[in-house]
Amino acid sequence: MRKWQSLVCQLAGAVVAANLAVAQEKPQPLPAVPVTASAELVRSAKLREFDRRRSNGIGHFLTEADLERDQYRLLGDVIKRLPGTLLVRVRARGMSSSAMAVVSSRGSATIENLSATFGRNCPIAVWLDGVPVYRGLDRVASRGAFGGGNPPPGQIGEPPFDINSIMTSHVAAIEFYAGPATMPPELTATQGTCGALVIWTK
Repeated sequence: MRKWQSLVCQLAGAVVAANLAVAQEKPQPLPAVPVTASAELVRSAKLREFDRRRSNGIGHFLTEADLERDQYRLLGDVIKRLPGTLLVRVRARGMSSSAMAVVSSRGSATIENLSATFGRNCPIAVWLDGVPVYRGLDRVASRGAFGGGNPPPGQIGEPPFDINSIMTSHVAAIEFYAGPATMPPELTATQGTCGALVIWTK
């Protein structure tokens, strides 16, 4: 009887050991967990303002689908196709020789308010992901025209924004407003009178 119990115990131990060995040799794979949902939510929230303003139908808008065919072109080449925009080469300290800035093709600075960088061309304010990066405020009182007047403080030396410093392949959407009449109230904080260009990155 004892031999029989001993044999049963040995067999049970062997089965448990075999099962453990099989479990160790063949680990059970866990189901894949998608991680794109949070990235998509962040991206959707980021472009919510773009979608809201586009639904109003005022302004010019380029979506990611519109930009797909131009992803290997300079961003300036894409921007200059928007009605009301011109590109001018920027020769400013610290900027590359290919630096380009966006100005209005419809407005110009008055003789009393010349742009230190663009002359009579009226610069367009630039926003990047909802933050103004160029306010279009480098137009100052022209001392050369009438020989007098001190420029307002804070309006000298605002560096222009090089539109080609952003790769087109990194852009998710673009919106452009050609002047104050079409600019949404939240974009008039820059005080740019010649329009606003809003760039949203991926």
